[in-house]
Amino acid sequence: MTRIYDLNRRYSASYALVRDGVEILAVGDPISARFNAATRQLLIAAKNDGPGLWDDLVGATKALRWRLVTQPQPISMNPALKAGAEEVVRQSRLLRGAVSNGAILEALATSASLVGITDPPMGRALLRSVQEVGPGSCVVVAASSAAASAIGDWPTLSGTPVLTAGELERTRPDVSQAYVVGPPRFFRSSLVTAPVTTSVTFLMPSWFGDRQIPHSTLAAYADGALRLKSRVFLEGDTSDSESLAEDSVVAEDQMLPQPVWGTHRSDDREPASDEVSASKVVLSGGIALWLDDGDRIRVLDPAQPSGERVGYSEPGDIRPGAYLLIRRGETERTALHQAALAALGARRESVDASQQRWKAELEKRVRQYGHSAVVTALRIAGVKASDRARAWAEPLLARPSADRDFEALLGWLGLPTQPYFANATLLRASIISVGQKVRHQLEDAVSAADLAALEREGSLTLDAKTYGFRSMVAARVLAISPFSEIVNRRDARVPFEDGGGRWLE
Repeated sequence: MTRIYDLNRRYSASYALVRDGVEILAVGDPISARFNAATRQLLIAAKNDGPGLWDDLVGATKALRWRLVTQPQPISMNPALKAGAEEVVRQSRLLRGAVSNGAILEALATSASLVGITDPPMGRALLRSVQEVGPGSCVVVAASSAAASAIGDWPTLSGTPVLTAGELERTRPDVSQAYVVGPPRFFRSSLVTAPVTTSVTFLMPSWFGDRQIPHSTLAAYADGALRLKSRVFLEGDTSDSESLAEDSVVAEDQMLPQPVWGTHRSDDREPASDEVSASKVVLSGGIALWLDDGDRIRVLDPAQPSGERVGYSEPGDIRPGAYLLIRRGETERTALHQAALAALGARRESVDASQQRWKAELEKRVRQYGHSAVVTALRIAGVKASDRARAWAEPLLARPSADRDFEALLGWLGLPTQPYFANATLLRASIISVGQKVRHQLEDAVSAADLAALEREGSLTLDAKTYGFRSMVAARVLAISPFSEIVNRRDARVPFEDGGGRWLE
C-alpha cells in the first residue's frame, strides 16, 4: 500500500508541475552583484595572462561566488561565506604589485569585504517563503552536503527538513513544497522531471543569468516528454542585474569552482612493469590518490542502514560525491593481501609461489609484446575480459573473476590449470574472508561515528582495530581528473597531501 501511495504522489507531483510550471524567485542583491561583476573581470584578465599567477585568487573567488549562490544564511550563521570573503581579500592583496590590473584587484577586494559583512537577501526571502507555507509543509533542498549542513544549522529554519537532492529522492518527505537554494543548473533534472513535491521553487540571486529549467537527456528523443515552463518572480533591488547577467565572454561553466589538475605529464606510452595508468582522485580533507583500474576499492555509503554501509565499488564506477575508505601510508589491499596469505598457514608458501609464477609469465608477455597485443591475443584465446590483462599481473589481485577466463589465460601462458587455479582460488577466498572481518569491524566503527560530521566536513577517521586497519579514513570524492597519468605501482591508491581541491566544497 505504501508503494502505491508513493507512486500516486509522484504522478500527482509531475502533473502539478506540468500544469503550473516551476517557480524561480530571483532575489536582488546589489552587493553580491558587484562582486559577481568583479569576478567576471578577474576571469577575463586571468584568461588573457594564462594560468599560474592568478590561480589562487581565481580559486578563492569562484568558491566565494558559489557560497553566495548556495548558502544564504546570515553572516552570523555563515562562517564559510565570511572565511571565503576574507580569503579573496587576502589573495587580492598578495597579488598587488605582481600584476598590472590593480583596478580589478581593488574592485574584487572591496566587493568581497562588503559581502563578508552583509546578510544575503536571499536568506530573508527563503525564511519568508518557508513561513508562508509553514515549516512542516515544505522542504529546503541544498546544492551540496556541506550547504545542507550549514543551512540546517540555522535555528530560524528549525522544523524544516534541509536535504540534498539525493536525500530528497531517498526520504521523500510528505510535503507539498520544495524550496531549492540555487539555480536550476546546479541540480539534477529529476528534481523537476520526476518530482517528489507538487511545487518546486528555485531561489537564486537575480544577477545569475542562467535560469533554464533542467530536462532529461532523453527528452529530445522522446514523444510526449515533459516540457516544463517556468515563472520568474523578482524580489528586492534588481537594478544591477540586467547588465550583470551571464554573457558570452565568460560562460557560467567557467565561473564554477574547479580543481587544479596541472598539466598532463605522461608520455603516450604503455606503463612499465612497475607502473600503472591511474587517474587522480581529489578527496575532502586536502588529500588525493591515484586510482588505477585494478581490483575493487572499498567505499562507504552513509545513506544505507546500519550494517550495510561499507562495501566495494569498481574503480570505473567511482563518481564525485562517493565516499572512499582509505588507509594513510599504505593501501588497504596491501594489508588485506598480507593478512589473507598469513591466514593460509602451511599453504601460504606454495600459494605465494604459484601466484608469483603465473603473474611473472603474464608480465613477461606484456613487457615483450605490449599490452594491446596481449589483449588481442587473449581475446582470440577466448578470454572475455582480456582488457584486464595488466591488472591481473598485479601482485595484489588474486585472479580473474571468471573461471573460464582464468583457465584460458593459464592455457595461453602455457601453464597447466593446476595448481595455479586452485591456489589462486584459495587465496581469493581467504582475501574475501579477511575482507569480511575487516568490513564488520568497519561497520562497527561507522555505527559509532558521527556521520553528520562526515556529511558536513567531507572526511572522517575510523578506528578499526583488526589486521592493521587502524585509523582508516572515509573521504568524499570531490573530483576525478579528466586524464590519466603513469605512476609507480607502489604509489597507486596511497593517499597523499594535495591542494588541488582546496577550492572545492
